[in-house]
Amino acid sequence: MSEIYIAIDHFDHQIDCFCDADHVNILHFQKGDLIEVTPERKYTMLGWYALVVINGQQAFYMAIEDIERYFMSECISSQLDIDLKINYLQYKIDQDLEAGDKDSFAENSRKLSETCSLKEELEYYIAKVI
Repeated sequence: MSEIYIAIDHFDHQIDCFCDADHVNILHFQKGDLIEVTPERKYTMLGWYALVVINGQQAFYMAIEDIERYFMSECISSQLDIDLKINYLQYKIDQDLEAGDKDSFAENSRKLSETCSLKEELEYYIAKVI
């Protein structure tokens, strides 16, 4: 079964090429891009790679090390992590209301709105794929 992530931020990824030619392909991820990591794996002299599908269209092999790095640096997020972030932001908004902190309330409300929007995109994609 595939693992599905969503881009939380803009970032660039250099696609590793396995041919002898000397060229560089850069993929620009936008906030909201959907990243499906399939179970298909490939081992090369550079390490382990997973077949990745972007927005259900573009497929290529990405180093598992890169996927882990993007996840740990919070460039991409899973559905569970988004749900946890929504729960945390709702808690922070409740605290802001109790404290009467208008600035923090506005900022956390904005973040909650963005995160809920990302969650909707991810859930829609998952429902389509499954």
